[in-house]
Amino acid sequence: MTTRQNVNIDTLEGFRTFLKDNPDKGKLHLEAKAVYEGQAGRSMIHVGPFAVDDTTIDRPTRHYTFPFGAWREVEDMIGMEGATDRMEPVEMALASTAACLINSITLNAARLGIDTAGLEITVRTTVDPRVLLALKGPEEHGSCLGTIEYDVKVSGEVSDEDMDTIHKLCRYSPVHGMMAETIDIKGEVSRA
Repeated sequence: MTTRQNVNIDTLEGFRTFLKDNPDKGKLHLEAKAVYEGQAGRSMIHVGPFAVDDTTIDRPTRHYTFPFGAWREVEDMIGMEGATDRMEPVEMALASTAACLINSITLNAARLGIDTAGLEITVRTTVDPRVLLALKGPEEHGSCLGTIEYDVKVSGEVSDEDMDTIHKLCRYSPVHGMMAETIDIKGEVSRA
């Protein structure tokens, strides 16, 4: 048994083989639910059960709740009463990108024998709130959302070839794909 970075490489390779041999298996079904709190711009986000193929995993330790809104200074600017600091959705998208890049890099680097000790990722962008506030139409998101930039810092013992591999591994992150690629999104509105 080979273990690197707390990953049993044999088990990881077995799972990769399973996925390769079973293209219709191993899909993760995920969901997040937002509940409006009665104050504009504020919601509680609930994340809990998920499924692997047709098997639902639902245990109490998987139920997370996150308060979303904006920063106190921005809430003050837009006239929110009782302004407070909350997680802002775009920041959480950036945080999710950083976390998923770590996943993509470290799982594959462990498999490939690349040292990722001290790995640190910073993700940043700019946001112009004009679309959010309906001063511009949704077709103008591109002009209101800046380029998402990320910096990957590795302090482990890595060769230039390993650094090139780490750079390539960033593209395997599902959240990177959601942000960088054209993904179909559809929605429905109905009465509760």
